[in-house]
Amino acid sequence: MVTVERELRDLILEVKTTGPDFDRGFVHRDDLIESVRSGPSRLVTVTAPAGYGKTSFLAEWRQREDRATGWLTLSSDDDDPAALVRLLTRACSPFTPVAASLDDQILTADRGVLGRIAPVLARALSQCEQPFVLFIDDTHVLESLDSIDALNVVLAGVPARSQVVLASRHRPTSFARGRVAASAAHVTAEDLRIDVSGAARIAEGAGAQVSPEMLGSWVEQSGGWAAGLHMCALLSRRGPVASIGSQDLLADYLYRECLRELPDDIRRFLVSTSILKSLVPAMCDAVLGRSDSAGILRDLEARQLFITADPQRRSYRLHPLFAEYLQAELDHDAGSTVPDLHRRASGWCQEHGLLPEAVNHSIAAGDFATASSLVALAALNTYTAGETTTLGRWIEQIGDANLLANPFAVVVVTWYSLLSGTDGAAQKWASLLGSMPDGAPRVDGIDVSSAKAMVRAITMKRGMREALADAEFGVQAEAVESPWRDPALQILGSTLLYTGHETRAREVLREAIHTAEAHGNPATIVMCEIELAQLSIDADDWVTADAHVQRALDAIRTGNIDGYVMCAYAHAAAAYCALHAGRRVTGQKFLALAMTERGRCGSAVPLISIPTRLFLIHASLQMGDIEAARMLSREIKEILPPREGREVLDARVAAAVRAIDEKDRLGRHAASTALTVAEQRVLPYLQTHLTLAEIGKRLYVSRNTIGSHVSSIFRKLAASTRSEAVENATALGLLGGLRTASFDEHEPMTMAPADV
Repeated sequence: MVTVERELRDLILEVKTTGPDFDRGFVHRDDLIESVRSGPSRLVTVTAPAGYGKTSFLAEWRQREDRATGWLTLSSDDDDPAALVRLLTRACSPFTPVAASLDDQILTADRGVLGRIAPVLARALSQCEQPFVLFIDDTHVLESLDSIDALNVVLAGVPARSQVVLASRHRPTSFARGRVAASAAHVTAEDLRIDVSGAARIAEGAGAQVSPEMLGSWVEQSGGWAAGLHMCALLSRRGPVASIGSQDLLADYLYRECLRELPDDIRRFLVSTSILKSLVPAMCDAVLGRSDSAGILRDLEARQLFITADPQRRSYRLHPLFAEYLQAELDHDAGSTVPDLHRRASGWCQEHGLLPEAVNHSIAAGDFATASSLVALAALNTYTAGETTTLGRWIEQIGDANLLANPFAVVVVTWYSLLSGTDGAAQKWASLLGSMPDGAPRVDGIDVSSAKAMVRAITMKRGMREALADAEFGVQAEAVESPWRDPALQILGSTLLYTGHETRAREVLREAIHTAEAHGNPATIVMCEIELAQLSIDADDWVTADAHVQRALDAIRTGNIDGYVMCAYAHAAAAYCALHAGRRVTGQKFLALAMTERGRCGSAVPLISIPTRLFLIHASLQMGDIEAARMLSREIKEILPPREGREVLDARVAAAVRAIDEKDRLGRHAASTALTVAEQRVLPYLQTHLTLAEIGKRLYVSRNTIGSHVSSIFRKLAASTRSEAVENATALGLLGGLRTASFDEHEPMTMAPADV
């Protein structure tokens, strides 16, 4: 099953990133292609309604190119910044090897794609030694502002003599600013209109004999619309097509006429499968309850009925306008069957491990009970893939009421919200989970009472003593074989550490590591290793602390969990240990990384966010950055739990404050580049050409607030312009830095150069 699932996923990616072959029987646009490919424009937009031959134009251009090429066909499922950039890295891999290495480094942090991966890909493109052309079809499906912003940053890296070609049904105004877009070339519907000679070629390719007068009439009535002329040619093979009506009614009329010549069974096949984005024969068989889909699809392609196939005929795709017509027919003639078709598609996708596709179909079917269960199963992998926009969309579409009917889903969504560091969502779902009744039966390994106790412990809303009691309950409720045993042990170990029970904390944390290794849970290992590092630092055993930190970093890398909330904790500890040992280069890089990551460690998870900031205070003091240390101290005060039982934690905070005062008294100050959490959210947008007001809309704050943040960023980064701020931030590792592979001074962290 794993092999089949991987093959299907590879097939989906291959179809999206493989350009269609250009049929030499189609209309050629040599002059138009040459005029835009030989010009100075690094960005070319191809804008026209459906059916004007945009994809054919791109395919012909690609076939004529002597430069390296990449191709990407987008669908609505790709409207997620992480999904989009992952596809872009694959499409760009033929001409830049750096792109291929980015696939597993799509950060799960909020806006991590915009701040880290997108600028690295932009830099990789800017350094391409060979000229290239990247074709991106159907860009009109991108509606998420985060996706558009990420693509904008990538486009900024297109070098001279290379081009990106964007095909869309409407003018991509979002890309119409910046130095790359300023000189963009534009191909419009008027440029793509077919004349009489082109219509003759279409008719010849379809095997139709048509007089020049009739061709002229078709061109006049259709306005040179390629799809309409192609349908006229197909219909003329069985009789004259003279008057085809106004252009407004043309598509509906012609598609109906094209389908009329097909047997009812084949027509129903097309109409019913129009709900699928990719027509994989086995999937079509499952949805329709038949076994001959492969043969039908091959026959339809041979008939030129607006179906294209990948080179091996493993997957087919309907022309988008034809698919829309068929979907309208389905809603009109058999609307009541649509939910059943989506349910079958969802079942097939789930059976073959395509959980995101299964979720989308179950939502389309209105089967929110199944969708809730599937989201619970898919949430962790979707989060790990960095596709938080997709996960948020699913949660919104399913709705709180439907999710609350599934305790398993509520638990998973609550933990996702805590892990992703979104305070508002985390507090909301922690509250909803807390309102669920105890005593529900264990489902898929989840005990609601235990989950509620662990969430209360990590959020500390009732104080440290109650948190310790909740953590003890969680461990008692989870058996040795439970997948929740190791996180329960880790929460207990951490709570013991910060309530003054260091000896038992060490024992519990070691047991948690052993259990997590058996269960394959790297997140638990990271947390426990850093807590053990803290205990070693308390004992002034820095060698052992370094070893614990290294094991935590190894778990992040091998477990591919860069972006989880506990990674900020690990990187903060790495910064402190490295700087204490005099490894200044490594320490600075880890410090920059942890400072940018701390934004996801907010009031929702004080058990992680407070120790993270304590490490950062000590690391900042090692650098002489008093201003940063005081800022971090203020942040700690805002997220401290209720006072009861907080004595040990208060002692650690007080020690950090004394260290700040001592360093301040000695006058060992260094210029600070430390940004507040709010400023860090603004920083990635300085790479774009958004106005301050537009950035404010992205972040739901006023233009004046953004202006204040930008002024502060300029001051801290010693910059006078946005481009200079981006350059300095990149040099410091605040933008475009990839994750660190080693804790060794001699193996530097991979960084994006400073001139993206």
